[in-house]
Amino acid sequence: MSNSNPATVPTWTSTNRRRTALLLALITLLGFALRLFLLNSYPFREDEAIYSFWALHTWLGDPLFLTVWPDKPPLFIWLLAAAFRLFGPVEASARWLNIAASTLTIPAVAVTAHTIWVQSRWREQATLLVGLAMALNPFAVSFAPTAFTDPMLVLFGSLALLMALRIRLFWAGLWLGAAIMTKQQGLLYLPLIAGAIWFAASGVNAPGATQETGFLAKTRFLTLHLLGGMALIVLPILYWDSMRWAVAPSPWDLSVQHYGGLSLAPLAEWPARAQAWAALVWELGGSWLVWGGLGALWALYGWRRLHSPADERNAARGRPSAWGWTLLWAGGFLAFHVATNIQVWDRYLLPLTPIMALFGGWTLAIALADISPRPRDLAMILAACLLLFPAWSAAQGRTPTGGDHGAYDGLREAVAWIQAAAPEEAILYHRELGWNYQFYLFDEVRAGRYQLRWFPNATALADDVTKHPTPRAFYIQPDWAPLRDNAHQLSARSVERVKRARFGQMTVYELRNLETGFCDWCFCGEKRYPEFP
Repeated sequence: MSNSNPATVPTWTSTNRRRTALLLALITLLGFALRLFLLNSYPFREDEAIYSFWALHTWLGDPLFLTVWPDKPPLFIWLLAAAFRLFGPVEASARWLNIAASTLTIPAVAVTAHTIWVQSRWREQATLLVGLAMALNPFAVSFAPTAFTDPMLVLFGSLALLMALRIRLFWAGLWLGAAIMTKQQGLLYLPLIAGAIWFAASGVNAPGATQETGFLAKTRFLTLHLLGGMALIVLPILYWDSMRWAVAPSPWDLSVQHYGGLSLAPLAEWPARAQAWAALVWELGGSWLVWGGLGALWALYGWRRLHSPADERNAARGRPSAWGWTLLWAGGFLAFHVATNIQVWDRYLLPLTPIMALFGGWTLAIALADISPRPRDLAMILAACLLLFPAWSAAQGRTPTGGDHGAYDGLREAVAWIQAAAPEEAILYHRELGWNYQFYLFDEVRAGRYQLRWFPNATALADDVTKHPTPRAFYIQPDWAPLRDNAHQLSARSVERVKRARFGQMTVYELRNLETGFCDWCFCGEKRYPEFP
């Protein structure tokens, strides 16, 4: 990991450490503040709601998930359950968990830069600039106030990389195991961690492995430590999973069923997939100014390398070993998503945000290395301002990534209206919002007061309403998912649709089954209907 001639490396004094630590703390606080803006602005999206529903279910006497089957490893769900237990079963509790994870990722990535360039004269600059790039990354800012699994995955993966570069293999294995048990995509960190260990340990004798024992003995020693750390997390969760197999599928099996397995995408689809993923990669910078500035810095670095003295170029050839592997992994990560049938979802690229921060911070640190202090400080302030604009936009919910930005506006109010209008018993029909209802109406559904009934189309909805004359029935229709031919199908079966309320993007309808006489295919007996206010 040496990046410079030791003779040219300045002494790293306690004053340097204190100054860097203080500035990094301020950068982390800035990143934390930006991640707070959307704490309670919008309702959950569907995946956030189902993860939160699973977390609430954890505390209800079914810790093995025998009646509810998650398709994700349970670590994040358990942490989410603990957050609900501590702070209450509300959206903000879930978002606080990921805000904390995203904020802690800032110093983790900055210290990673500090570790990679441990003998570089750019060390302090790179540490602070990488931390700043991570704090102001619009992609990371937009996903922090969510209940998705990905911010926690990135924290654990970043800690695993940091520990691998520092040859703390037990801890690297522990955090890698935590990443894998947070989300299946944690397996993609394996080659990154393995390569980082290889480069970091290539010139270091592991404790207990002398030169006489050789490289194989050192490798064996490090591997045992890595596997020991992983086992501490993975084996208990595998044991937990094994106790469910007789009656419930493993989250790993269930994820394969839900997502159709993992396979190569047809070659003809690769150009379209590459274009779709590229559009999301652009959001990692969030601005043409950021990407343009990054490209200019990289070009400047290349120009300086070409015009540097021959002895300096030769000394630099071995510099970016661990860093180069990290960048290569990022390229492979993206190519893997393009070439396979993985869904093109923005949050899947969140693991690239630390690499983006390392890449940007390092190139800027090199570009400013030989500038006098005052112009360098001004250039760093200018770079911070350029990064702040897309970060501020993301903090305000004006980017297409992250959680909901208005599509579910009014859902909480619509659900609250139904709870007030029918506090005892009701049927709530759903087609797009079922997972959201599982969370927002958790207590009512668990107590049996509310029934959630899914329907595929207007015909099925009208048919089902005629078979359930009581209790009161409601349907919340989002503006972005109109139910075609709904009024016609309902009226044809003597079902009245009454608009009761409207909140944001949501319209609340009550479905009233009118008197139609008797039929031998629905029920026998006299129909009775409640009085409506």
